[in-house]
Amino acid sequence: MADVNTGTAGLLRVTGSVVGSSAAGLWWDVAWTLQLIERVSAGSSRSFNPSGAYVDVQGEGRVWTGTYTFDWRPSGLQSQTIAFGTTRVSAASNGSGSGRGNVTGHIAASGTSGAGGPTTLTQSVSLPTLTVLPGVPTGVSGSRVSDSSVSVSWSQSSASNGQPTSNTIRRRINGGAWTTAVTISPATSSSLSAAANQKLEYEVRAANAAGSTAFSSTSTAIYTTPAAPTGVSASKDADLDITVVWTPNVAYVEHQHVVEHGTVSDGVTTWDDSALATVAAGTSLYKHVDPDAGDIHVYRVSAVTTSAPALTSTTALSNTVQLLAAPNKPTLPVLPSFANRAAAFVLTWAHNPVDTTPQTAFEVNFSTNGGSTWTSTNKVTSGVSSRTITAGTYAANAAVTMRVRTWGEATSGGAESTGASPWSDQATVTFKTRPVVTVTSPVNAVDYVAATLNVQLGFSQAESATFVTATIELFEGATLLESVISTTRASTILDTRVADGVTYTVKVSVTDSNGLTSTQVSRQFDVAYTEPVPAGVTVEYLPDSGVAQIGLTFATAGAGQVAAATVTILRTIDGVTETVASRFPIAGASLTILDTTPTIHGVNSYRVRTFSEDGATADVVASLTTTEGDWAFLSSGDGFSNIIKFRSNLRVGAAASREQALVTAAGRESPIALFGPAKSLEVSGTATLFPGDESTPEEVEAFIRSATLVCYRDGNGRRIVGVMSASTPAISPLQSTFDFRVTEAT
Repeated sequence: MADVNTGTAGLLRVTGSVVGSSAAGLWWDVAWTLQLIERVSAGSSRSFNPSGAYVDVQGEGRVWTGTYTFDWRPSGLQSQTIAFGTTRVSAASNGSGSGRGNVTGHIAASGTSGAGGPTTLTQSVSLPTLTVLPGVPTGVSGSRVSDSSVSVSWSQSSASNGQPTSNTIRRRINGGAWTTAVTISPATSSSLSAAANQKLEYEVRAANAAGSTAFSSTSTAIYTTPAAPTGVSASKDADLDITVVWTPNVAYVEHQHVVEHGTVSDGVTTWDDSALATVAAGTSLYKHVDPDAGDIHVYRVSAVTTSAPALTSTTALSNTVQLLAAPNKPTLPVLPSFANRAAAFVLTWAHNPVDTTPQTAFEVNFSTNGGSTWTSTNKVTSGVSSRTITAGTYAANAAVTMRVRTWGEATSGGAESTGASPWSDQATVTFKTRPVVTVTSPVNAVDYVAATLNVQLGFSQAESATFVTATIELFEGATLLESVISTTRASTILDTRVADGVTYTVKVSVTDSNGLTSTQVSRQFDVAYTEPVPAGVTVEYLPDSGVAQIGLTFATAGAGQVAAATVTILRTIDGVTETVASRFPIAGASLTILDTTPTIHGVNSYRVRTFSEDGATADVVASLTTTEGDWAFLSSGDGFSNIIKFRSNLRVGAAASREQALVTAAGRESPIALFGPAKSLEVSGTATLFPGDESTPEEVEAFIRSATLVCYRDGNGRRIVGVMSASTPAISPLQSTFDFRVTEAT
């Protein structure tokens, strides 16, 4: 809407708007109106009588020309439409355009409503661009640039007012679902990513403000390099044909597999000049019929697209296959130097085919004169790789040399051109008589009167072989109590203590210097003995020396008991058991034994075992708990009986270590650390000696000078047996100090 005053009384107005359009016809319908409107009330009649007025719509020219009159009456505001209409305006070929309405009024030169001259006003009309849908793209095609890139091109098809503002490309991979690949500004080609082993198809559509077209026709498929097969394997069958199988890995059906054949000689492969076969998709094997039986065969398989350009995968190699050839010499196991002549001897071997065929026959030779002459089994048709020599075939001390050869399926080549392998390496076995063992103690079915079982054996061997070991097993019923390998036959004492009134069985076999083992013999025996009197036990801690005093009393034997002859004391600290006294003679009714190295801050558990003259035992358990917090001790000498004592509020440091070594190794820039099984603990500190209860500086110095192996104990529960280094005390009237270091000996 545009207005212009025509004087003090009037206002001239022109309006215009688009009321219709045709994008296909490239036109708009523009409606327009010309009005004169009273501006103020007038007390008297005024007139307005212009001539030569017109309305012009741009692009179409003058659409109205005329004159009019207008009177203002005293009655009030008035307005009048002078002219109106609708005019069709043409668009440019691209759908764009513009328009305007022009009104020119010739106003009377006199009067309050005139302007004294012509008045022109312009109302602009907005003309939207007229757009039609683009045409569907045509001629979509693609080409492979590489396995990672393809190029897609097409042609646009659009009216001048239907040009696209974007193109959308979608693709289908290996016949799957369509997905959008990219949306771009309008173009006629695009470079897109790809990957190997793909079949790619493309469609394109165009879009602008009017909407999107349908997708184009599908492009011809593009292929990238197919995936190589895997698991290529070749095997021969009973007809001596070779079947090649593989696992296909191509993701699309438009392919085939090419099978190539080669032969191997002296490790060098020679491939045929042309492919052996082309196998269509969906088949993953090929049978090579009647290949040359004298060759070693090998195959390789690749995948090739069936569309141009042909793309070929890498090749996958099969194993080699030898059809028929004489086997290599068989392998004999390591045979024993001696064998029992009274038992069957089984000679075994390993057939070593060149052509993978199993053993079909064998021949074994035997010689008793070192290979000068041979006795043969002749050729035996059999797949069994063993030959049994029956018991008693050879005399004692006969040294028998053996060799074997085998056949596979080949009937030519090899030894004597019969397909036989070479003879195996020779092996010699000397046939001997097994040793004989007897059990002389315990005696069969005779009471055994001791708790300690002492097994004594007799031994003989016909060819003067010597005794080496005995395997001794002790059973109670069907339960194995103990098994021991002994190197003596005179006396083997078992750890298991037999109980009074129980029946046991000893089973024994011996091995001689020929490596032969006797038949196992058994002896069953009953145990009948009387247990000794158990000890009465008291344990007391002596703080002046850090020693445990073990008091023992022995009562007179009562009914069903015998006197105790010896005593053994075992002490356990934190699961570690040590012997305090071993089979110490009992000479009276009481006995005192000192444990010079107990823990002085912890639990000492004692097992006191008395023995009768015939080896029967009785056990008593006692314990001593110590809570020493003031003192530390160092012990040395026989039985660790030389002891020094000092205050335990030491400045002590402890460090653990493990034996190790650095070694260099081929291919490594840095050495490798090797750790051994030996571990050690080291304790070091400074001890202070005050005049009084502890050892004197002179006693400490004498101890340091004479000490060899020492035992260190303190109020923290440390108890270390090892070697010591120390400084002699610095003597002072009030206090003396010395430094020491104890390294655990393992």
